[in-house]
Amino acid sequence: MKQVFLSFIQKIKTPKKWLIILTFIFTLIFSACAITLAIINSSNLVWQILSYASYMFAALFLSYSVYLIVIYAPKIKGKTVALVKKTTFGKRMLDQYGFRTIIFATCSLIINIAYVALHVVLAFITDAFYWYIFLAGYYAILVALRSGIVLYHKRKGKEPVTSIDREQIEIRKYRSCGIILTLIPFTLSVPIAQIIKLDRAFIHAGLAIFAFAAYSFYKIVMSIINVVKSKKQTDVTIQAVRYIGLADALVSIFALQTAMFHEFSKGSGYAFANILTGSVVCIITVALGINMIISSSKKSKQQ
Repeated sequence: MKQVFLSFIQKIKTPKKWLIILTFIFTLIFSACAITLAIINSSNLVWQILSYASYMFAALFLSYSVYLIVIYAPKIKGKTVALVKKTTFGKRMLDQYGFRTIIFATCSLIINIAYVALHVVLAFITDAFYWYIFLAGYYAILVALRSGIVLYHKRKGKEPVTSIDREQIEIRKYRSCGIILTLIPFTLSVPIAQIIKLDRAFIHAGLAIFAFAAYSFYKIVMSIINVVKSKKQTDVTIQAVRYIGLADALVSIFALQTAMFHEFSKGSGYAFANILTGSVVCIITVALGINMIISSSKKSKQQ
């Protein structure tokens, strides 16, 4: 009996592929069942038994899934990295921080362009023209900021310029981003005023608000980490991209706050909190822009 038990434990510790696949499938199934039954929240005895059983199995399979991820993640990562590095693009993505930053900036740029188009359309088909048109203006500024840097890096290396001239160009781009960054609070002033006076909000209905909350916190944490990392880069346009990302993340946190208050608060006592957070976001954004302008002037004089 003891030998059978030890054999079972060994198989659990080092499972075969079919067991790993089944574990993840059952984790998804029981987690979905547990969430669904929690939403139904029936007082029927059978439904309650099913709910508790789903919770139990979901917790069991989820715990084992976490164990498998911890055990096999290094191996999976190693194989994935080796596979990605076989391509020129993948090798550059993994080895060159600056190149990776510009690729992500390009992805953000495409999303921002889509947001501009969406908000312009919403401005004309809804009764909230100023709300959407000023939000479109905010995303248009992000487009201007990111597109300038992305296009510069696309042309970089194709023009015969000295290293000193290139640094001056990058400093000017950095300064321009700082100047444009200070304009963001002006595009947000009308939406913030409408949030306070007309009780508008960035609405994310149902469970979508929790996904948006997770994304917003991830965004602000990663933007702060990336700003710190970018300090090591000699190319100041890479630093500019990270400052833009930080400003964007701050606005996302403000948007999340308004959505949370709108969804869960019954009173109107949250107006002061929105005023405070909106003001802090605007002040920090302007401070980032001014810091970039001052820093670029100092760097330019040092050349």
